[in-house]
Amino acid sequence: MEKTRKITVKHYLNKRAKAKILGDEKYYPLYLQLIVSGHKAQLKSKIYEHFNSYRGYFEKLFPESEKLKLINQGYFSDNLFRKISNDNVFPLSNICEDEIILITRIIKSILLYNTKAFSLLNFSSIYDNHIKDIHEILEQAIKSYYIRELNEIFLKSTKNEDARKLFKVSNYFIHFIKWDNSFCDYYEITYEVLPSEIKFLENHLSEELKLNIKALLAFHSRSTYLRRFLDKTEKGQLPNINYIDWLDSGRDFITKEFIKIFGKQKAVEYITALDFVLSKELIPSIIL
Repeated sequence: MEKTRKITVKHYLNKRAKAKILGDEKYYPLYLQLIVSGHKAQLKSKIYEHFNSYRGYFEKLFPESEKLKLINQGYFSDNLFRKISNDNVFPLSNICEDEIILITRIIKSILLYNTKAFSLLNFSSIYDNHIKDIHEILEQAIKSYYIRELNEIFLKSTKNEDARKLFKVSNYFIHFIKWDNSFCDYYEITYEVLPSEIKFLENHLSEELKLNIKALLAFHSRSTYLRRFLDKTEKGQLPNINYIDWLDSGRDFITKEFIKIFGKQKAVEYITALDFVLSKELIPSIIL
């Protein structure tokens, strides 16, 4: 029988940190206290990193520029914190509540959650990964796979005198592409500007990577529709489409979109590829 654990997650002002002074009020960073069946952890709240999505609301709530600047850095006064906790201050109260719900769901997703080996050690890094937008996770992961294979192709071509074209093409893509840009943009633009070169290079990529790229580009084409479907900013939630969103309803929504465009078989292939990349990037961090 699975062990039922009591989970408590709540915000607090970390008064051990150095306060920032504005007028006659002290402002402290917002933190979270986690208690799970005796296991405890504290971590800095991430909500302030997403306030830009609610810029218009915040400018109306806090017309004083200096106060708004502190809040955008994640600092709150006692009075403001009490107001957020006791009143429904949209979107601040909603974002705080959403962060608590998200952290609770992440804790329950830890593979060792129902075992004696459960721990909150390193939970801060786990939260960092899970609050990321899955589009960003997929982009960064598949880009890194792509660059790794490019380097392998390049090294092999240097040892083969008959692979001069492969050497030139792979050398160009490795050393003359600005890789800090979006991978999806790179792929779409390169297909327009250098179609023969990128297709030539694709012939030397692994089948798994080619599938991952196609799945990513397909997801990229429907990600705006997924954001509209989840409608997170209208609800005052953390705006990123995180991994919990993907598991809850995002995957089903994208599956239906893919089926309409690619057919059932291809849709299943793409969803399976996306699932594998996400689990590969995130599951090791939640084993603990």
